[in-house]
Amino acid sequence: MTEKNEYVGCIHIHTIYSDGSGTYEEIISKGQEAGLDFLMFSDHMTLQPKRDGYGGWYDNIFVSVGYEINDREDKHHYLAFGLEAELPSELSHEEYIKKVKELGGLGIAAHPFEERDIKNSLPGYPPASWGNLDYEGIEVIEIWNMMSHWMEKTTIRNKYWNIVHPRSFSTFPKKQLLKWWDRVNLKRKVTGIGSIDAHAVKIKILGIFEKSVFDYKIMFKSLRTHLVIDEMIKPGMDRDEVEGKIFQAIKNGHCFVSNYRRGDARGFRFWAENDGKTYNMGETVSSGTANIRAILPQRGTCRLIRNGEVYYKNELKELNLEVPAGVYRLEVEKDGRGWIYTNHIRIQSK
Repeated sequence: MTEKNEYVGCIHIHTIYSDGSGTYEEIISKGQEAGLDFLMFSDHMTLQPKRDGYGGWYDNIFVSVGYEINDREDKHHYLAFGLEAELPSELSHEEYIKKVKELGGLGIAAHPFEERDIKNSLPGYPPASWGNLDYEGIEVIEIWNMMSHWMEKTTIRNKYWNIVHPRSFSTFPKKQLLKWWDRVNLKRKVTGIGSIDAHAVKIKILGIFEKSVFDYKIMFKSLRTHLVIDEMIKPGMDRDEVEGKIFQAIKNGHCFVSNYRRGDARGFRFWAENDGKTYNMGETVSSGTANIRAILPQRGTCRLIRNGEVYYKNELKELNLEVPAGVYRLEVEKDGRGWIYTNHIRIQSK
């Protein structure tokens, strides 16, 4: 499985085209400095950047331009990629979920189950949640959204600390969301990705000092999505071809999420083996039993999740375990915090 190609990127980025503070040029430059392979932009309710010519290769980094849709109540935020024009703004969330799929695009449910501490949360930033994710059309969700996670953990009392130390609260994905994700994957495949939801909003501290909350450079060193695929992607390839490979890898679940603050996860692999064949994340073994394998770039506390429950736990750098039928994914902790979260591998009963 180590011969697979790996491409690391950040998803869910806002610019001056909506409520972000950075230009495309500035953000792409910071993505290159961070050593990323791809960036996926999603300004609110507009594809104007695409019409203005953004997207494609910028030296060694690939840029995809989509947009973030929401309904009239400013809920059910949905990232849509691969579209040539915005959908009608009056559509309900059920309608735009269906429409994105019909058009062959990639749709991602953004910051599901988002919530706030009503008494202590920052005023002016209400949650934009889904409440219910049980729609057959949802095929990809954010299992960990950096900005949403920060907003949930930030209160009137700790706001200054969180502004100065924004990544200190990047601990774990929401248990409620992981529980839903495991449950739905017992019935059908739903891919999980990590997103940064970067805005780099500039605020004043004590009315004097201006500070950018979650600068893009900082965000690019937080939650990343790693594609692990057979296909090769390299500068100069056709834009539509590259987007197709990225979108398909995500839809297929050939990816995992890492928290860069806990270490660079490049080189991590998680797969199953049976009768001389290997099965990537998102794939299905149809013969009853298999060996679950993993290779880590550094030692970590691994929890192998089977059908939503912890099946095996140990601190290690390499995993090789024979397992029965079930739906499996791997969680890795480092320094007592979440580091790596894979997509599921299914092992069917004979």
